[in-house]
Amino acid sequence: MKAVKFYGVGDVRTVDTEAATPRNNQALIRVLYGGICGSDLHIYRKGMFVERLEETMGHEFVGRVCSAPAESGLNEGDLVVGDPRVPCGHCPACLEGDSHRCASLGFIGEVRPGCFAEYLALEPEKLIVLPKDTDLKQAALCEPLAVAVHACKGIMRADPKRVLVVGAGPIGLLIACLLKTRYQVAQVTVADLDEFRRSKAEQAGADRTVSDGFKAGGTFDCAVDAVGVQGALEGAMQVTRPGGSIFISAIYETLPVVDVNYLVSNEQKLCGNNAYPFSDLQEAARLIGGKTLTLDWLVTRVLPADQADQAFRLLTAAAKTDLKILLDFQI
Repeated sequence: MKAVKFYGVGDVRTVDTEAATPRNNQALIRVLYGGICGSDLHIYRKGMFVERLEETMGHEFVGRVCSAPAESGLNEGDLVVGDPRVPCGHCPACLEGDSHRCASLGFIGEVRPGCFAEYLALEPEKLIVLPKDTDLKQAALCEPLAVAVHACKGIMRADPKRVLVVGAGPIGLLIACLLKTRYQVAQVTVADLDEFRRSKAEQAGADRTVSDGFKAGGTFDCAVDAVGVQGALEGAMQVTRPGGSIFISAIYETLPVVDVNYLVSNEQKLCGNNAYPFSDLQEAARLIGGKTLTLDWLVTRVLPADQADQAFRLLTAAAKTDLKILLDFQI
């Protein structure tokens, strides 16, 4: 089968490899589209997360069931998305049902073969069946939408009226979109240096866009760092009101230095958002499958899987021309 494999920093290749073989308790899925995630870019740039080389990449996908155990309730041809998380299953968080907080949480495409392949074997209980008429390209966005669903639930516990989202990448934009369309937050501002991405923030429903979070104007009840660089976090802290909350919905390639005294003196809360529980993935699938959200503005390019290397070059280029690139495994 055709698969996109990681061979080392900056080295992604589409190769022919042995077809996925499901174990007795697994379903076999024919992958239709796979989405390139920010964590895939961390792998590409820095080799983060991956436990072995020549690993099949990817964890965002939509596909159709080829075969499944009889007792699973799945049928051949079912349109599905899946939970790509690989928790340890025995740490305190896992035992309490909070596997998204697992101390050693991994994903397919990092610690076991991923979905950037024509076929994927996955446990049936990790699959969610979508309505047959679901738009396939939007279905491929269920997994990143689940990240935003989980982040927004944390943000809304702070009951904010004014929120700044720093970073107009896919996760930042999905967070902004949900805050406006689902939670009707009074004012959502998105900050990003790139003009193209600011225009996408307008499509996502942001009330305002600015090029610099430090100059966003006024103070915010909450700020979200959806970039993962020190400057974004510093800006988020400085424009958040005393007693407000800063949420981190990003992974840092270089760990930041935080002025803890600033947090203390302003009694600000610094909160992390990591992945999602399965229920949030189900919610994301309902939003997309039920056509409650229209996210076609997020997919800026679809490339055949044979051009995966080009997709990674586009997404890591200094000039931003894309947000979400899907790889097509049907061609």
